Amino acid sequence: MTRLSKLETSNMHSEWKVTSNLISGEKMYAVYRLRNINEVDHSGNREYAGGWSSYREAAAMLAAELNKAEEAKDESNQF
Repeated sequence: MTRLSKLETSNMHSEWKVTSNLISGEKMYAVYRLRNINEVDHSGNREYAGGWSSYREAAAMLAAELNKAEEAKDESNQF
């Protein structure tokens, strides 16, 4: 097994996921991924897509679309 360079490991994003937070007493949802999967999950290691929504389903749909786009991008970069 080869060792990955620091640059390679720093570009290893997680999949897009849904997070939630209580904002002014209302549960809100956002889509995020970890910038570097080799680091712990904290605010400085998160990348967000879009804003906060009160609809979990909308956030889940966005996460699925982003994951599908990333998968297609990765497949096209293999050649």
